Amino acid sequence: MATESDGIFDEFKEHSISEFFRKNRHMLGYSGKLRSMTTIIHELITNSLDACEEAEILPDIDITIKKLGSDHYHISVEDNGPGIPPEFVPKVFGKMLAGSKMHRLVQSRGQQGIGAAGVLLFAQITTGKPLRITTSTGDGKIHTLDIKMSVEKNEGDVVNHEIRDGVWRGIKVEGEFKEITYSRREQGPFEYLRRISLSTPHAKIVLTDPEETITFDRTVEIIPDRPEEMKPHPYGLTPDELLYTSRRTEFTKISSMLTGELSRMTSKRLKELQDYMLRDKLLENYRGSTFWDIVVNCYLNVNINQYVGKDGKYNKYVDKNEISDIEEIINTLPDSLPDLKIHYLKYIIMDYLIGKLDEETIKEIKKHFKKKPENFIEFAEKNYLNASLMDEFKKKSRDITKSPSEFVNTLIDMAMVSNEEKDRFKNEIKNVMKMNPSKMDWKNAELIVRVIQDMDFMAPSTIGLRPIGDENIKKSLSTLNPEFATTLTRKPKTYKGGVPFAVEVGLAYGGDAGKMGDTGRKMEIMRFSNHVPLLFDTSGCGLTSGVKSVNWRRYGLRSEEDVPLTVFVNLISTHIPYTSAGKQAIACSAEENEEIFNEIRQALMICARGMEKHISKIRKEKEEEQKRKYVMKYAVIFAEGLASITGKPKEDIEERIIELLR
Repeated sequence: MATESDGIFDEFKEHSISEFFRKNRHMLGYSGKLRSMTTIIHELITNSLDACEEAEILPDIDITIKKLGSDHYHISVEDNGPGIPPEFVPKVFGKMLAGSKMHRLVQSRGQQGIGAAGVLLFAQITTGKPLRITTSTGDGKIHTLDIKMSVEKNEGDVVNHEIRDGVWRGIKVEGEFKEITYSRREQGPFEYLRRISLSTPHAKIVLTDPEETITFDRTVEIIPDRPEEMKPHPYGLTPDELLYTSRRTEFTKISSMLTGELSRMTSKRLKELQDYMLRDKLLENYRGSTFWDIVVNCYLNVNINQYVGKDGKYNKYVDKNEISDIEEIINTLPDSLPDLKIHYLKYIIMDYLIGKLDEETIKEIKKHFKKKPENFIEFAEKNYLNASLMDEFKKKSRDITKSPSEFVNTLIDMAMVSNEEKDRFKNEIKNVMKMNPSKMDWKNAELIVRVIQDMDFMAPSTIGLRPIGDENIKKSLSTLNPEFATTLTRKPKTYKGGVPFAVEVGLAYGGDAGKMGDTGRKMEIMRFSNHVPLLFDTSGCGLTSGVKSVNWRRYGLRSEEDVPLTVFVNLISTHIPYTSAGKQAIACSAEENEEIFNEIRQALMICARGMEKHISKIRKEKEEEQKRKYVMKYAVIFAEGLASITGKPKEDIEERIIELLR
């Protein structure tokens, strides 16, 4: 008897990742002729830079672009790097999701194992021709291989392989491409290379395009320190990531897995972790009981009800739903502790604003108090708070709970927990720590991750990150001949998954800073990720949002657009949260990967304060000069009047006036 499902799965097939990207090449950045051209250059040059730096070689990169037809070009990229052993060439250029970067927690420009293979795939689907790879590791043998991709198998095929003797080391990639074009517009290869030379000052890049040869000389002769592989930092760790680690670890106990697989997790911190787990388990034990409110008061350092709730001082300001939200958050502690912290941060900021601002201003901004905490904090930070104040308020919000020992001892003193009960819970936790990681369940993973967020850990190590550095960014910005330039590299932090990152920013004001527009110079935002320029998807990038979220008028600018200002932002991380495989925009906002977004804002606001002092000084000098000119204009008349009154020579009085004005 036939059923409705008969025949439905007759056409069911499995597809390789290469087949997916062959039909969705726009996801790799191959959409539009100019963007496709820039993507090819981007993928090849970033591989060269990564290889040279990992081998501690000062990069020399030659790029040649020859026009063969209206949308048909020959492109070659040659470097002086360590070369690729010939047996790995088909895997590097012919296989998607294969490489040495994605599984390591170390900063690199590439991270997915898609870029080089994407270049071959694009050449193949637009011209049907292979890529020619010339490589040597400096062993006296030079290998030239023609590589095509077997899309169905997601594998590289060697079409031809020649070997010759020679003294050379490096790799040269050559190929023909159609459906691309070359120009020196803002989003073309020339601008891309100009910007990457700013963020990679130790590299020498030579571009031979259809018009001429341009050299971007290195301005730094020192090879940056090579980043080392890192362990994940406890902050930002998710239950899923912890469970994933537990399935892969070689450690036989959860306790040894935590100290062995995570950075900053020492045996002392492990003991502290168990104390926090005890605190949260005791709190959970009372949820739903008649003693819940008493236990919560013992758990928290602050009485949230003083802000909202019954007789709360901010009931008239906040949305009614927020009051009920707070009740729900209190009833679901400790799971809801992160939500409570952000509400508390909102109330701390409200305390500050209401105490500082006059009644008229409070009335004007009263509607903003009804916003969700994230949106209100963003509004207040943009308009009223500086970076140091925000750091102070955030630190205060993190201290919302009592220490484990204080909480447990209070419950014991109040006879709400006996020593026998405490010992029983402690033994349960010890048994969890002794458990084989493969037996860890979601509940225990969630508990461990939650209490980690309430603990104090040192910032992530910098061994896996390689910033450009303040001095080098300033050297790059000096090429714009600015009146004022400042840079800042923030301390490393983590975002979701325990991934370390750091933000570098720079501001260049005046001179040739900014970009030329129809009515003069305008603000220019230079975005970088791991030193790589991002030229496309500007409006959809979190770096752009971070720059535009700053209220630049607060820092002496009369406009947020028509100003001679270049804003330099570089995000470095062992894993950049790109919005797509095209790697041109970063996913961060006030609600997504907010740690990155907030770091960008904080760094820019700190730099902007220095710019404000400069602008204020310049304006003051101009105003004084205008006053001086105004008075000088009437100095002669003034001298004549005084001379007639005093009977002294007019010339002497005029000279004296000029001396005083100086």
